[in-house]
Amino acid sequence: GWSIVMLGLILFVFALFFVQQMAVYLSSLGPSGVGTELFDDQSAYFRSVRTAMLTLSMCTTGGRDWEDIWRLIEPLGTGPALAFVFYIAFFTFAVLNILTGIFVESALSL
Repeated sequence: GWSIVMLGLILFVFALFFVQQMAVYLSSLGPSGVGTELFDDQSAYFRSVRTAMLTLSMCTTGGRDWEDIWRLIEPLGTGPALAFVFYIAFFTFAVLNILTGIFVESALSL
């Protein structure tokens, strides 16, 4: 129960950050950026917190290669790019390993 809430909260916080950063970036492009493939992909994957959460969860579970999403976030600047790399590393190594340990411990105690 609580582990699902923790995963959801981590996804929500990072998704909210990336949606905010993407909104500022896309609005700064103005009409010149509209219609390009990069703009369309950035808009599709980060148009709302819900789609950003789905995008981030796909990055960590194999649904999307995280390098593809990195190419969408990298133009936002150093801060968002580092936050994305931190998210991938933190989620992959810390969160998933902790959850695996909890499930293995629960299984062994049965």
